[in-house]
Amino acid sequence: MKVVIWLESPIRAFDLSSSQLEALRSEYPQHDFVVAESRDAFLALIPSAEAALVWRFAAEWYPRAPLLRLVATPSAGRELVDMDPQRRVRVSHGSFHGKIMAESLLAMMLFHSRRLDLCLSQQQQRLWDRDAFGRTRRLAGQSALIVGYGPLGRQCARLLKAVGMSVTGVKRSPAGDPAPADAVHPVSELRRLLPQADHVVLTLPSDTGTDHLIDEAALRLLKPSASLYNLGRGNAVDEAALVRALGAGQLGHAFLDVFHVEPLPADSPLWDVPNLHVMPHASAISSEYLNLWLEELAPELR
Repeated sequence: MKVVIWLESPIRAFDLSSSQLEALRSEYPQHDFVVAESRDAFLALIPSAEAALVWRFAAEWYPRAPLLRLVATPSAGRELVDMDPQRRVRVSHGSFHGKIMAESLLAMMLFHSRRLDLCLSQQQQRLWDRDAFGRTRRLAGQSALIVGYGPLGRQCARLLKAVGMSVTGVKRSPAGDPAPADAVHPVSELRRLLPQADHVVLTLPSDTGTDHLIDEAALRLLKPSASLYNLGRGNAVDEAALVRALGAGQLGHAFLDVFHVEPLPADSPLWDVPNLHVMPHASAISSEYLNLWLEELAPELR
């Protein structure tokens, strides 16, 4: 099988390394792996390709690739790779991201619950104040509401359960085994569940219906001590309403990894909001990113 690879990315962890390419060639000697260094080079190669490993693929490219059977992308999102209009070519998206994102989420929770922000400020002031940490709470016994309980949400739930938290999931179709969450409810019950949560975690795609799911009315339902985390897509949170809610003390903390506009503009008010922590869409970035994907892709390549 001829496999054309175009994984060019400004993020080094997303760009296939020479060692990863050599590992592919060694593990699958039956295939011919060809690397395209640019979009034009990729388009010149796809007429003879049977599989493509890419970050993006446009619908109009499928007719150029009569031998193509598989388009595989590390991305979990559906925005960059179009489906084949003729349904001739199968598209495979990565589902490994939760293994990394769950650890990012736990780090965010521990940063607040163990007051690591206070450690940083005390160190800058050369201040030794142990008493301030007497007001912290363990994560064990606290509750998390995961909105978007798919593969990403399940990975997060698995790690949160391991530290002793209770976990409730929310998804469109809650039928089936809720594990590792304690229970799973439909989206229609979200407003009822929000006031009960110590931590609200969003792992939603950007599908129709998720726009501003967490709006001003939803934010008013949260406990004043609650924390909000968005690791899915930026459209799920009304950012202006979140700024107002944090300013008014309606919730304790927010951790945002994704935003309506990315990169986050330098003049965005989100940079300066107290108790709001910004991550540059990096909760799934790791030196192991492509290795995890290639492990997941192994059955396809075999």
